[in-house]
Amino acid sequence: MASRIRVLDSANRTMQRLGFLKALAALVNETETSNMETLGKRFVARVTQRVKLSPPYDDDLKEYARTRLTDGAYRELRKRIMEDAGPAGVELQDAYLADKSLPSSTGKLVQANWRMYPYLATSLEIVKKGTYSGLTRSLVLLAVTSKEELAAFGNLDKRNNPLRISECQAAVLLYCLLDNDAAVALPLLRALVQSGQRFDERLAGDMLPDILREVIAGYSKRSLPAEERDRLSMLGKIATNVAKWKGKAYTGSGAREEAIRVRLEPYCDLGLLRKPNREKFEYEPTDSARALMSHYGRAADIDAFLQHGFFEAIAACRGIKARPANDEEAIKALTDAGQALKSTLGYTPLSDVGLLAGTRLLIERHSILELGRTVELLKALQKQDPNFVRFTVDRMGMLAYVKFLKTEQRV
Repeated sequence: MASRIRVLDSANRTMQRLGFLKALAALVNETETSNMETLGKRFVARVTQRVKLSPPYDDDLKEYARTRLTDGAYRELRKRIMEDAGPAGVELQDAYLADKSLPSSTGKLVQANWRMYPYLATSLEIVKKGTYSGLTRSLVLLAVTSKEELAAFGNLDKRNNPLRISECQAAVLLYCLLDNDAAVALPLLRALVQSGQRFDERLAGDMLPDILREVIAGYSKRSLPAEERDRLSMLGKIATNVAKWKGKAYTGSGAREEAIRVRLEPYCDLGLLRKPNREKFEYEPTDSARALMSHYGRAADIDAFLQHGFFEAIAACRGIKARPANDEEAIKALTDAGQALKSTLGYTPLSDVGLLAGTRLLIERHSILELGRTVELLKALQKQDPNFVRFTVDRMGMLAYVKFLKTEQRV
């Protein structure tokens, strides 16, 4: 098993709605580099810009105003909306969060907290830490996001609400989450599915310390780089801080709620958890979550699941009757993905090429191309025709980057 520790960094400093990542992905690809302040402020300004609405206001917005705009600062705005008392300037994000087609109405971003919001994107390897530039995975997300959705972050367009998550986006974002947090997220989801009952943040949060300690115990026996050893130490501190809240009354804030919320709300966007009440932090597992856990249970470990069973699991979650992709359609999908994601040097992370190709094949053609097969297929092609594809390796000598020299290959 790989020595990389798949636990989310900065889990207590992040947004809740996965749809916001589309705006961040677009922003970091507008300029080559940025910094935390520039990116954070530009992002928050984009989603908190005000749009002018006029009465009569729809029931969704009235319900949202009643349940979510309860702070004193919104008193006048809330009254205008509830009583249809003239035009109102509403934040763009509020107009979208009010939409009852979303599984949750929580997740409103606060302008003063701009520093917090890029952390989810950096932790999911969508944005590069330090330079705050776009990583290739940001291009994967943009490749499955329509121009209309991105434009809706500039001008209100409820028909293309960018906080909705499409089938393709769900596959990409679930991979991003599991690739970076599977060591916590999968045991947590398994425990919640096995309980088979409704739960809240308090109950789920109380499970975290034991899960984190199991991660620490498992990885402590391995040969790890100094950086990963430091991460284990940090995880120990987080487990201790969260454990202090165990059994205490629910307050809506604190180490327990901050650490668990990012591991619950995104899975509502992905359809793995359901909220009986959109305004509350109460949940129940869905059939999709049960399907995911069933497929995960067949894998030897996390890496095997992500490499050899991820897309089959997604098909089960989405109720897609899928077949293995044949070589011809697999090569075509990989070549197209390589063209969409290629850098100025032509090389692209192999995992991102496989993620985009596998996502498109599953959702658009109902065929499965697992990441592990992608690697083996491209290695065979390289031997067959060295002028079709080339690779470079990472510092461990593993194939990491791919470059397509042709746009078509006959099988």
